[in-house]
Amino acid sequence: MAAIALPAASQEDGSSPSPFPDGYVSSNVRKLEVDAKGPRQKYAIVIGNQSYAHAPKLPNAWNDAEDVADALAGQGYDVTLLKDASKRDFEGLMQRILFDVDRETEVLFYYAGHGVQVGSENYLIPTDAQLDQIDDLPFETVSVGSLVSIIGARARLQIVILDSCRNNPFAGLQVQNSLGPDVREIETGFASLAAPVNSYLVFSTSPGEVALDGAGENSPFATAFLQAAALGSVPVTDVFEEVRRSVFIETEGVQVPWDSSTMVEEATIASAGASLAAADAPEGDGASVGRGLTLFASSAEFLPMDAELPTPDVQITAPLAPAVPIGATLMAELNLAPTDRIDLTEPPRGGRLVLLDDRGVQSAPLFPLSAPDAARLAFAYVNGPVGQAGQGPVLKAQFKIDLNGSPKIIQVDLSPDPCDMAAADHLDPEGAGFARFANEIEPEAALEACKAAVARDPANARFQYQLGRAYNALRLYDEARAAWDKAREMGHSRASYAIGNAILNEARTTGGSAIEAAPEEALAYYREGVQLGDPYAFYALGRQLVRFGQTDQDRLRGYDLLMRALEVGHTYAMNELGYFYLDDTSEYYDPTRGLRYLNESAARGDIYGYNNLGLVYMNGLGGQKEDAALALDWFTKAADGGHPNAPGNIGRLIATGALGKKADLGEAVDWFDKGLERGDANAGAYGAYLILSENAGGLSLVDAAYRAGRAAALRDKVSVERARQVLDAIPAEQIDEAAQRLLQALGADITPDGAFGAGSEAAYKAIADQQGDTTLETDPVERLVDIARLHWSTTPFRVDLY
Repeated sequence: MAAIALPAASQEDGSSPSPFPDGYVSSNVRKLEVDAKGPRQKYAIVIGNQSYAHAPKLPNAWNDAEDVADALAGQGYDVTLLKDASKRDFEGLMQRILFDVDRETEVLFYYAGHGVQVGSENYLIPTDAQLDQIDDLPFETVSVGSLVSIIGARARLQIVILDSCRNNPFAGLQVQNSLGPDVREIETGFASLAAPVNSYLVFSTSPGEVALDGAGENSPFATAFLQAAALGSVPVTDVFEEVRRSVFIETEGVQVPWDSSTMVEEATIASAGASLAAADAPEGDGASVGRGLTLFASSAEFLPMDAELPTPDVQITAPLAPAVPIGATLMAELNLAPTDRIDLTEPPRGGRLVLLDDRGVQSAPLFPLSAPDAARLAFAYVNGPVGQAGQGPVLKAQFKIDLNGSPKIIQVDLSPDPCDMAAADHLDPEGAGFARFANEIEPEAALEACKAAVARDPANARFQYQLGRAYNALRLYDEARAAWDKAREMGHSRASYAIGNAILNEARTTGGSAIEAAPEEALAYYREGVQLGDPYAFYALGRQLVRFGQTDQDRLRGYDLLMRALEVGHTYAMNELGYFYLDDTSEYYDPTRGLRYLNESAARGDIYGYNNLGLVYMNGLGGQKEDAALALDWFTKAADGGHPNAPGNIGRLIATGALGKKADLGEAVDWFDKGLERGDANAGAYGAYLILSENAGGLSLVDAAYRAGRAAALRDKVSVERARQVLDAIPAEQIDEAAQRLLQALGADITPDGAFGAGSEAAYKAIADQQGDTTLETDPVERLVDIARLHWSTTPFRVDLY
């Protein structure tokens, strides 16, 4: 296995080379480039985990979360409230943070619930967590380190408040939390934690100690925080000095809150113009609705497209955007007078209501709203399914208001841009909230839609990036790279990962699925993506370090990055770790752990997880019993989704008779052909061998040579050798006829007859000249392979599927 080469120690001028690409701006510089006195979005996530399925209930967690959320909303924070968050809820939350948070955002994260320490790492406990296996930790808990890293990479600054460690429901259990097989005991309390620049971390008690839940309606820490936050617009450090003093006195020295800071600028919790007199506002059916909070657990989805909806009093139609102004339409449609007031009685599903100022900065509305404030209302989209309504796709959301005692239903219909529908990427931090995996893109339609989007809005970096995806799906790699370069220049985070992949895949355009260590240039772009908080970059760099790192420290760093990607539900990271732990030649071989990762990936609908589980049951990997029928089920799901190797795997099951019936070799070759068209050299070599040795499907030696030549032109060394062995067994005349067929496919006006004469030679030279190939082969086998390379370069497979 190749090792990643570290950058040279110095350049000719004696300076150290940068591990990042040209034009890179560090996250610290990016944060401080923002005008310190300019507008900022204040964004809060508040979680209260009280009712646990496999751990003791915490009586005050809901009260604490609701009261803190209510107070923060009164301070102008755009608050998302979660109660009893499951592991999947946390994944959804982390994905939400990617979309909602940018470098002009101040983030406050508050958590009330169980938390534990394992080694030097800290973990939050979702309400559905069940820690009874040593490999449970990444799938049952949430890493505080990953959470802080992800928020810190996206936000200008973050304040993380952990009112946790109230007791340890899993004391004494041992789990794995690192790359190797070592297990560590789950300990009480939290450990100290390193954090990105401009982070302020607050723990409700000292490292390793227990926090009290409290005998009243709130924990001692929450009570002190609510009181201290009412001090006004004072530095956050002053707020928590007061919290520490109050908790120490209240608990008679038993509990001492602790904090850690990397802040380089002053931050406050209270807004200069906000007041904590929020409690004076009418609360309607519940304080959370009265404050205009986003109720994550109950409002994170759009209404189904076929849902029976009540007739709205006001229906607003607009293009989909991160925040769609609706206030002016409401003012006009409801004929609002200056003295009218609007209260929120039911929040929207699939999004949240925010106020926009004249600079586009969002803040939370404090209901009831006066008419002038209502004019600033906007609907901020979260995510949701897309369906067809009328002539185009529409996202629907309804919410209910009270206007001077009269109930009203408001409906917002949003039409996504066709470019977003066709080519939006999964977990794209600057994306529209949709996802099209590479295998789901319809290339021609995506190109047309995204060209139109770029022409209409050339300053939109998202459209530039998605145009690159469309070009890539069409195998127009130079055009894809140009679009991604432009998107990166415009500040699109995912473009760095895409450029790194383009560099890595450059050799793969004729190279099949062989896995190689990324060159340093590609690694530089992956590092940049990590600094920008992109989960795909976490995965890409983590994968390279785990597979090809030179030292144990490299591999541990890679594992940490893969864990960070896993926290947002990134299935590629799950597949990579599944592969890693199922390698029985590795010192890290751990089949139980490997299978757990693959099953988690498949449970999230990933075609690579499907294919990997097919391999497990086809080959009996990880101690599993061979089960061809189960393997076929997994491979079929993967092939239907576009997996490049799954068709060849199905062909192999059929050809070997593993399915318990007589092998239909013609059917097997059909599947191998599908795999070869997707760049699977092994499938091409296998199909060619069956034709040569078994006359599979009644096909000829020319058919065998045609397939073997195309397979031999790829870069999978083992499969190339197998293909060449087939070619060595075929007479030269059939080899030449296969070469003529390839020339014909490339546009040559010749008739394949096995006589590679002057006409064929002239056609070969003309096509080679067109592609800059100055060396013409004369040996029949080498000539066939060379022509096959020319053929792949004009009709390449989808390297983005590997």
